[in-house]
Amino acid sequence: MKRLQRYLVIITVVAVVIIGIRFTQELEDWSKLLTYQPPSEIARLATTTTMTDTARRLFYVNQPTIETRKSSLNLCKSSEHTIVLGCYVVSKGIFLQAVPDPRLQGVMEVTAAHEMLHVAYQRMSLFEQSQLNKQLQAVLKQLQNPRILKLVETYNDQDPRSVDNELHSILGTEMRNLSPELEAHYRTYFTDRSTIVALSERYEGVFTTLRDKEKTLSQQLLTRKSTLAQLSAQVKQDAETIESERSNLQSSIVSNPNSDYSFRVSSFNDRVRNYNQLVSQLREQTDAYNQLVTEHNTLALEEKSLVESLENKSKQQVAR
Repeated sequence: MKRLQRYLVIITVVAVVIIGIRFTQELEDWSKLLTYQPPSEIARLATTTTMTDTARRLFYVNQPTIETRKSSLNLCKSSEHTIVLGCYVVSKGIFLQAVPDPRLQGVMEVTAAHEMLHVAYQRMSLFEQSQLNKQLQAVLKQLQNPRILKLVETYNDQDPRSVDNELHSILGTEMRNLSPELEAHYRTYFTDRSTIVALSERYEGVFTTLRDKEKTLSQQLLTRKSTLAQLSAQVKQDAETIESERSNLQSSIVSNPNSDYSFRVSSFNDRVRNYNQLVSQLREQTDAYNQLVTEHNTLALEEKSLVESLENKSKQQVAR
């Protein structure tokens, strides 16, 4: 009985401490938000990502700012290694990198939602985090998305303690059809989570489409290169044969000018015509190959320009 009473006292004390901490946090938030007016772009990000009042409070209380690439790099040192360009720095705020490239529309919105979820996770009690982590890990075990799995592996190599926190933000903004429990959890923060996932899929699709095209062109180039090599070898061989026949024919004519060489001349001329057609085919194939090379290089430059738009992360980090 005494042991039960002791447990009850401990539980009561812990509950009081948690309530006290949360009340203090609520009071601090209220004080910060009392005079805070979100800039129009920050408010737009919250609206576009369908943040609930709870999410907006977590977002706004950290007074998010939109930074230049250089400023974002300085403010987010040792931060995340993902295409989501921004960071949440405890006691400092949320910093989002400006991404003006229209091809990457949606990056800033997903970043805003991603960082807000970091705030939400950080504010949970250890017990709440523990319960949530079980659900996140259950999803991870069934996950078949190679990009996210590779990203989680990177986080695990750098700091295993960060994996659940990162999973909470990644799954909430990038994965469709989560478990009913997780969907219910994320409804605390978004009225329509699918809107954010669609934005993530949109800019993810830009990179995927470019890489799929590059892969297709690379395969075509390999095939055409092989064909060109065979054609070039055939042209070279035929040229040597024609030169040999021409030399033999001339020698025969010189040594025996009175013989009839009409058949050999006709046969030789046919071979020359076939050779010229082969050379023309080689020229056309070469032009087509060079055109494919140009198209492939154009795609590579386009991807490079997209990566440079997200330059405060390395190519390895932004690879989707």
